[in-house]
Amino acid sequence: MQSFIVLFSIWKVFFVQKKPGSWQEATTWRELLRQLIADPNERARLALAVHVKPTTLQRWVEGINRPHSENLALLLRNVAPEVYTLLLHLLLIDFPVLREETLPEKQVAPAIPAEFYARILSNLALTPQPLCRQAMQDLVLQQALTHLDPDRHGLLVSLAICVPPREGGCVRSLCERDGLGTFPWPRDLLEKLFFLGSESLVGYAVKQMRPVVINSRDEITVLPAHWVEHERSVAAFPILRHARIAGALFVASARDFFFTPARLAIIEGYSQLAGCIFDEEEFFDPAQIELVMMPRHSLQLPYYAGYSRRVVQKLAELSTLGQRTALQQAHDLVAQDLEEVLWRAFLQSGVASQLEN
Repeated sequence: MQSFIVLFSIWKVFFVQKKPGSWQEATTWRELLRQLIADPNERARLALAVHVKPTTLQRWVEGINRPHSENLALLLRNVAPEVYTLLLHLLLIDFPVLREETLPEKQVAPAIPAEFYARILSNLALTPQPLCRQAMQDLVLQQALTHLDPDRHGLLVSLAICVPPREGGCVRSLCERDGLGTFPWPRDLLEKLFFLGSESLVGYAVKQMRPVVINSRDEITVLPAHWVEHERSVAAFPILRHARIAGALFVASARDFFFTPARLAIIEGYSQLAGCIFDEEEFFDPAQIELVMMPRHSLQLPYYAGYSRRVVQKLAELSTLGQRTALQQAHDLVAQDLEEVLWRAFLQSGVASQLEN
Protein backbone atom coordinates (compact mmCIF):
# COMPACT_ATOMS: atom_id res chain seq x y z
CA MET A 1 0.00 0.00 0.00
CA GLN A 2 2.84 2.37 0.88
CA SER A 3 4.51 1.60 -2.47
CA PHE A 4 1.28 2.47 -4.27
CA ILE A 5 1.12 5.85 -2.49
CA VAL A 6 4.70 6.62 -3.50
CA LEU A 7 4.03 5.67 -7.14
CA PHE A 8 0.85 7.75 -7.17
CA SER A 9 2.74 10.77 -5.80
CA ILE A 10 5.38 10.42 -8.52
CA TRP A 11 2.66 10.13 -11.20
CA LYS A 12 0.93 13.23 -9.84
CA VAL A 13 4.12 15.28 -9.89
CA PHE A 14 5.15 14.34 -13.42
CA PHE A 15 1.78 14.13 -15.12
CA VAL A 16 -1.05 15.84 -13.27
CA GLN A 17 0.90 19.00 -12.53
CA LYS A 18 1.99 19.25 -16.17
CA LYS A 19 -1.52 19.62 -17.48
CA PRO A 20 -2.23 22.68 -19.64
CA GLY A 21 -4.59 23.92 -16.96
CA SER A 22 -1.58 24.76 -14.78
CA TRP A 23 -0.69 27.50 -17.25
CA GLN A 24 -3.59 29.46 -15.83
CA GLU A 25 -1.67 29.70 -12.55
CA ALA A 26 1.20 31.68 -14.12
CA THR A 27 1.16 35.33 -13.03
CA THR A 28 4.06 36.62 -15.17
CA TRP A 29 5.14 35.96 -18.74
CA ARG A 30 8.51 34.70 -17.48
CA GLU A 31 6.80 32.15 -15.26
CA LEU A 32 4.66 30.95 -18.17
CA LEU A 33 7.64 30.79 -20.52
CA ARG A 34 9.53 28.77 -17.91
CA GLN A 35 6.77 26.16 -18.04
CA LEU A 36 6.68 26.16 -21.84
CA ILE A 37 10.41 25.51 -22.26
CA ALA A 38 10.68 22.90 -19.51
CA ASP A 39 10.54 20.30 -22.29
CA PRO A 40 13.92 20.41 -24.14
CA ASN A 41 12.26 19.59 -27.46
CA GLU A 42 9.77 22.43 -27.07
CA ARG A 43 12.57 24.77 -26.03
CA ALA A 44 14.51 23.93 -29.20
CA ARG A 45 11.40 24.37 -31.36
CA LEU A 46 10.52 27.75 -29.92
CA ALA A 47 14.10 28.97 -30.10
CA LEU A 48 14.24 28.10 -33.80
CA ALA A 49 10.88 29.81 -34.44
CA VAL A 50 11.89 32.95 -32.53
CA HIS A 51 15.35 33.10 -34.16
CA VAL A 52 17.34 32.89 -30.92
CA LYS A 53 19.43 30.29 -29.12
CA PRO A 54 17.76 27.99 -26.57
CA THR A 55 19.97 29.54 -23.88
CA THR A 56 18.53 32.96 -24.76
CA LEU A 57 15.04 31.76 -23.85
CA GLN A 58 16.38 30.68 -20.48
CA ARG A 59 18.04 34.08 -20.00
CA TRP A 60 14.67 35.76 -20.69
CA VAL A 61 13.08 33.58 -18.03
CA GLU A 62 15.75 34.51 -15.49
CA GLY A 63 15.53 38.21 -16.33
CA ILE A 64 19.14 38.40 -17.50
CA ASN A 65 18.17 39.58 -20.99
CA ARG A 66 15.11 41.50 -22.19
CA PRO A 67 13.58 40.25 -25.47
CA HIS A 68 12.90 42.55 -28.42
CA SER A 69 9.25 43.03 -29.44
CA GLU A 70 9.97 41.34 -32.79
CA ASN A 71 11.06 38.18 -30.97
CA LEU A 72 7.99 38.26 -28.77
CA ALA A 73 5.69 38.61 -31.78
CA LEU A 74 7.30 35.48 -33.23
CA LEU A 75 6.93 33.70 -29.89
CA LEU A 76 3.22 34.51 -29.77
CA ARG A 77 2.67 33.20 -33.29
CA ASN A 78 4.33 29.88 -32.43
CA VAL A 79 2.76 28.90 -29.12
CA ALA A 80 -0.29 26.66 -28.91
CA PRO A 81 -3.66 28.42 -29.36
CA GLU A 82 -4.73 27.54 -25.83
CA VAL A 83 -1.62 29.30 -24.44
CA TYR A 84 -1.71 32.37 -26.67
CA THR A 85 -4.32 34.46 -24.85
CA LEU A 86 -2.72 34.11 -21.40
CA LEU A 87 0.78 34.74 -22.76
CA LEU A 88 -0.36 37.86 -24.61
CA HIS A 89 -2.16 39.17 -21.54
CA LEU A 90 0.96 38.74 -19.38
CA LEU A 91 3.31 40.17 -22.00
CA LEU A 92 1.21 43.30 -22.43
CA ILE A 93 1.95 44.24 -18.83
CA ASP A 94 5.65 44.69 -19.65
CA PHE A 95 5.41 45.25 -23.41
CA PRO A 96 2.34 47.40 -24.23
CA VAL A 97 3.78 48.02 -27.72
CA LEU A 98 2.65 44.48 -28.59
CA ARG A 99 -0.89 45.80 -28.94
CA GLU A 100 0.18 47.11 -32.34
CA GLU A 101 2.87 44.57 -33.19
CA THR A 102 1.39 41.25 -32.12
CA LEU A 103 -0.02 40.37 -35.54
CA PRO A 104 2.10 42.04 -38.23
CA GLU A 105 0.18 43.24 -41.26
CA LYS A 106 2.49 41.37 -43.61
CA GLN A 107 0.79 38.17 -42.42
CA VAL A 108 -2.37 39.23 -44.29
CA ALA A 109 -2.67 40.33 -47.94
CA PRO A 110 -3.50 44.07 -47.94
CA ALA A 111 -6.54 43.76 -50.22
CA ILE A 112 -9.08 41.27 -51.54
CA PRO A 113 -7.53 39.63 -54.64
CA ALA A 114 -8.85 40.89 -57.98
CA GLU A 115 -9.22 37.25 -59.05
CA PHE A 116 -11.78 36.73 -56.32
CA TYR A 117 -13.96 39.56 -57.60
CA ALA A 118 -13.85 37.90 -61.02
CA ARG A 119 -14.89 34.60 -59.44
CA ILE A 120 -17.84 36.26 -57.70
CA LEU A 121 -19.05 37.78 -60.99
CA SER A 122 -18.64 34.46 -62.78
CA ASN A 123 -20.63 32.70 -60.08
CA LEU A 124 -23.45 35.24 -60.37
CA ALA A 125 -23.54 34.85 -64.14
CA LEU A 126 -23.31 31.06 -64.46
CA THR A 127 -24.78 29.45 -61.32
CA PRO A 128 -28.49 28.48 -61.54
CA GLN A 129 -30.64 30.61 -59.26
CA PRO A 130 -31.67 27.81 -56.82
CA LEU A 131 -27.97 27.01 -56.18
CA CYS A 132 -26.54 30.49 -56.33
CA ARG A 133 -27.17 31.60 -52.74
CA GLN A 134 -25.34 28.69 -51.13
CA ALA A 135 -22.51 28.89 -53.65
CA MET A 136 -22.04 32.63 -53.07
CA GLN A 137 -22.16 32.21 -49.31
CA ASP A 138 -19.54 29.45 -49.38
CA LEU A 139 -17.28 31.54 -51.64
CA VAL A 140 -17.38 34.67 -49.48
CA LEU A 141 -17.00 32.94 -46.09
CA GLN A 142 -14.22 30.63 -47.28
CA GLN A 143 -12.21 33.42 -48.90
CA ALA A 144 -12.65 35.76 -45.93
CA LEU A 145 -11.52 33.07 -43.48
CA THR A 146 -8.48 32.09 -45.55
CA HIS A 147 -7.53 35.72 -46.17
CA LEU A 148 -7.83 36.93 -42.57
CA ASP A 149 -6.40 33.88 -40.80
CA PRO A 150 -3.74 32.36 -43.10
CA ASP A 151 -1.83 30.88 -40.14
CA ARG A 152 -4.99 29.45 -38.54
CA HIS A 153 -4.61 31.19 -35.19
CA GLY A 154 -8.35 31.04 -34.47
CA LEU A 155 -11.04 32.94 -36.35
CA LEU A 156 -14.78 32.64 -36.90
CA VAL A 157 -16.62 34.26 -39.83
CA SER A 158 -20.40 34.02 -39.95
CA LEU A 159 -23.55 35.63 -41.29
CA ALA A 160 -26.27 37.05 -39.05
CA ILE A 161 -29.32 37.57 -41.26
CA CYS A 162 -32.47 39.59 -40.62
CA VAL A 163 -35.36 37.28 -39.82
CA PRO A 164 -38.05 38.32 -42.33
CA PRO A 165 -41.01 39.85 -40.51
CA ARG A 166 -44.51 38.57 -40.89
CA GLU A 167 -46.68 40.67 -43.18
CA GLY A 168 -46.89 44.25 -41.98
CA GLY A 169 -44.34 43.77 -39.22
CA CYS A 170 -40.78 44.92 -38.54
CA VAL A 171 -37.51 43.01 -38.35
CA ARG A 172 -37.23 41.97 -34.70
CA SER A 173 -34.13 39.74 -34.68
CA LEU A 174 -31.26 38.27 -36.64
CA CYS A 175 -30.43 34.61 -37.07
CA GLU A 176 -26.81 33.45 -37.15
CA ARG A 177 -26.97 30.07 -38.83
CA ASP A 178 -24.03 29.74 -41.22
CA GLY A 179 -20.32 30.22 -40.70
CA LEU A 180 -16.81 28.82 -40.95
CA GLY A 181 -14.02 28.74 -38.40
CA THR A 182 -10.49 27.68 -37.59
CA PHE A 183 -9.48 26.05 -34.32
CA PRO A 184 -10.65 26.44 -31.56
CA TRP A 185 -13.93 26.70 -33.49
CA PRO A 186 -15.13 23.78 -35.62
CA ARG A 187 -14.52 24.09 -39.33
CA ASP A 188 -18.17 24.12 -40.34
CA LEU A 189 -20.79 25.83 -38.18
CA LEU A 190 -23.81 24.46 -39.99
CA GLU A 191 -25.11 23.09 -36.70
CA LYS A 192 -24.81 26.47 -35.03
CA LEU A 193 -28.01 28.42 -34.50
CA PHE A 194 -28.17 31.69 -32.63
CA PHE A 195 -30.84 34.41 -32.52
CA LEU A 196 -29.56 37.92 -31.82
CA GLY A 197 -31.35 41.13 -31.02
CA SER A 198 -30.74 44.57 -29.57
CA GLU A 199 -28.61 43.08 -26.77
CA SER A 200 -25.89 42.02 -29.24
CA LEU A 201 -23.02 43.68 -31.08
CA VAL A 202 -24.46 42.43 -34.37
CA GLY A 203 -27.83 43.93 -33.52
CA TYR A 204 -26.19 47.26 -32.74
CA ALA A 205 -24.32 47.24 -36.07
CA VAL A 206 -27.53 46.51 -37.96
CA LYS A 207 -29.60 49.11 -36.13
CA GLN A 208 -26.93 51.81 -36.52
CA MET A 209 -26.00 50.60 -40.03
CA ARG A 210 -22.30 50.98 -39.31
CA PRO A 211 -19.38 48.70 -38.31
CA VAL A 212 -18.66 48.12 -34.63
CA VAL A 213 -15.62 46.54 -32.98
CA ILE A 214 -14.60 45.38 -29.51
CA ASN A 215 -10.90 44.53 -29.58
CA SER A 216 -10.61 42.77 -26.24
CA ARG A 217 -12.93 40.92 -23.94
CA ASP A 218 -11.42 42.95 -21.10
CA GLU A 219 -12.12 46.27 -22.84
CA ILE A 220 -14.44 48.67 -21.04
CA THR A 221 -17.11 49.68 -23.53
CA VAL A 222 -20.71 50.85 -23.73
CA LEU A 223 -21.29 48.64 -26.78
CA PRO A 224 -23.53 45.62 -26.21
CA ALA A 225 -21.63 42.34 -26.15
CA HIS A 226 -22.89 38.78 -26.02
CA TRP A 227 -19.61 36.90 -25.49
CA VAL A 228 -19.50 33.17 -26.08
CA GLU A 229 -16.74 30.60 -25.75
CA HIS A 230 -13.36 31.32 -27.42
CA GLU A 231 -14.19 34.91 -28.41
CA ARG A 232 -11.51 37.45 -27.40
CA SER A 233 -12.21 40.22 -29.94
CA VAL A 234 -15.23 40.71 -32.21
CA ALA A 235 -16.44 42.88 -35.07
CA ALA A 236 -19.73 43.23 -36.96
CA PHE A 237 -20.20 44.88 -40.36
CA PRO A 238 -23.66 45.58 -41.83
CA ILE A 239 -24.50 44.00 -45.18
CA LEU A 240 -25.99 46.77 -47.31
CA ARG A 241 -27.42 47.37 -50.77
CA HIS A 242 -28.91 50.70 -51.86
CA ALA A 243 -28.81 51.85 -48.20
CA ARG A 244 -31.00 48.88 -47.20
CA ILE A 245 -29.80 46.12 -44.90
CA ALA A 246 -29.91 42.30 -44.94
CA GLY A 247 -27.92 41.57 -41.79
CA ALA A 248 -24.27 41.61 -40.77
CA LEU A 249 -20.98 39.87 -41.34
CA PHE A 250 -19.70 38.82 -37.92
CA VAL A 251 -16.02 38.07 -37.28
CA ALA A 252 -14.62 36.78 -33.98
CA SER A 253 -10.98 36.13 -33.12
CA ALA A 254 -9.54 33.93 -30.40
CA ARG A 255 -6.94 36.69 -29.90
CA ASP A 256 -7.06 40.11 -28.33
CA PHE A 257 -6.46 43.18 -30.50
CA PHE A 258 -6.93 41.32 -33.78
CA PHE A 259 -8.84 44.10 -35.52
CA THR A 260 -6.23 46.51 -36.83
CA PRO A 261 -7.31 49.25 -39.27
CA ALA A 262 -5.98 47.23 -42.22
CA ARG A 263 -7.96 44.14 -41.23
CA LEU A 264 -11.11 46.18 -40.69
CA ALA A 265 -10.80 47.59 -44.22
CA ILE A 266 -10.54 44.03 -45.57
CA ILE A 267 -13.58 42.88 -43.59
CA GLU A 268 -15.57 45.83 -44.90
CA GLY A 269 -14.79 44.65 -48.43
CA TYR A 270 -16.10 41.18 -47.67
CA SER A 271 -19.24 42.60 -46.07
CA GLN A 272 -19.88 44.47 -49.33
CA LEU A 273 -19.33 41.30 -51.34
CA ALA A 274 -21.71 39.48 -48.99
CA GLY A 275 -24.46 41.72 -50.36
CA CYS A 276 -24.29 39.61 -53.53
CA ILE A 277 -25.52 36.57 -51.59
CA PHE A 278 -29.04 37.85 -51.01
CA ASP A 279 -32.06 38.63 -53.16
CA GLU A 280 -33.50 42.14 -53.27
CA GLU A 281 -36.46 41.27 -51.05
CA GLU A 282 -34.11 40.20 -48.25
CA PHE A 283 -32.95 43.79 -47.72
CA PHE A 284 -34.95 46.09 -45.45
CA ASP A 285 -35.26 49.84 -44.99
CA PRO A 286 -33.74 51.21 -41.75
CA ALA A 287 -37.24 52.18 -40.59
CA GLN A 288 -38.22 48.48 -40.70
CA ILE A 289 -35.57 47.49 -38.14
CA GLU A 290 -37.07 47.30 -34.65
CA LEU A 291 -34.95 44.75 -32.83
CA VAL A 292 -36.11 43.24 -29.56
CA MET A 293 -33.97 41.48 -26.96
CA MET A 294 -33.24 37.78 -27.34
CA PRO A 295 -32.29 35.37 -24.55
CA ARG A 296 -28.59 34.68 -24.14
CA HIS A 297 -27.28 31.72 -26.11
CA SER A 298 -27.28 29.13 -23.32
CA LEU A 299 -31.01 29.72 -22.73
CA GLN A 300 -31.82 29.42 -26.43
CA LEU A 301 -30.35 25.94 -26.90
CA PRO A 302 -33.33 23.87 -25.65
CA TYR A 303 -35.59 25.54 -28.24
CA TYR A 304 -33.50 24.33 -31.18
CA ALA A 305 -34.36 20.66 -30.77
CA GLY A 306 -35.99 19.39 -33.93
CA TYR A 307 -35.01 22.45 -36.02
CA SER A 308 -34.04 20.39 -39.08
CA ARG A 309 -37.19 18.32 -38.84
CA ARG A 310 -39.33 21.46 -38.76
CA VAL A 311 -37.53 22.84 -41.82
CA VAL A 312 -38.21 19.59 -43.69
CA GLN A 313 -41.89 19.78 -42.74
CA LYS A 314 -42.15 23.38 -43.97
CA LEU A 315 -40.32 22.43 -47.14
CA ALA A 316 -42.81 19.66 -47.85
CA GLU A 317 -45.68 22.10 -47.38
CA LEU A 318 -44.11 24.71 -49.67
CA SER A 319 -43.17 22.23 -52.39
CA THR A 320 -46.82 21.32 -52.82
CA LEU A 321 -47.43 24.99 -53.59
CA GLY A 322 -44.72 25.07 -56.25
CA GLN A 323 -42.55 27.64 -54.47
CA ARG A 324 -39.38 28.34 -56.49
CA THR A 325 -37.10 29.08 -53.51
CA ALA A 326 -38.77 26.69 -51.09
CA LEU A 327 -35.71 25.80 -48.99
CA GLN A 328 -34.89 29.37 -48.00
CA GLN A 329 -38.55 30.11 -47.35
CA ALA A 330 -38.76 27.02 -45.14
CA HIS A 331 -35.83 28.27 -43.08
CA ASP A 332 -37.43 31.73 -42.86
CA LEU A 333 -40.77 30.37 -41.66
CA VAL A 334 -39.17 28.20 -38.97
CA ALA A 335 -37.01 31.16 -37.91
CA GLN A 336 -40.14 33.33 -37.56
CA ASP A 337 -41.72 30.73 -35.29
CA LEU A 338 -38.58 30.40 -33.17
CA GLU A 339 -38.17 34.17 -32.94
CA GLU A 340 -41.66 34.47 -31.46
CA VAL A 341 -41.02 31.68 -28.94
CA LEU A 342 -37.68 33.14 -27.85
CA TRP A 343 -39.09 36.64 -27.51
CA ARG A 344 -41.89 35.35 -25.28
CA ALA A 345 -39.36 33.32 -23.26
CA PHE A 346 -37.31 36.47 -22.72
CA LEU A 347 -40.34 38.43 -21.49
CA GLN A 348 -41.49 35.63 -19.17
CA SER A 349 -38.11 35.03 -17.53
CA GLY A 350 -37.41 38.71 -16.88
CA VAL A 351 -34.81 41.10 -18.15
CA ALA A 352 -32.55 40.88 -15.12
CA SER A 353 -32.07 37.12 -15.30
CA GLN A 354 -31.39 37.28 -19.03
CA LEU A 355 -28.61 39.79 -18.67
CA GLU A 356 -26.71 37.83 -16.04
CA ASN A 357 -23.29 36.64 -17.22
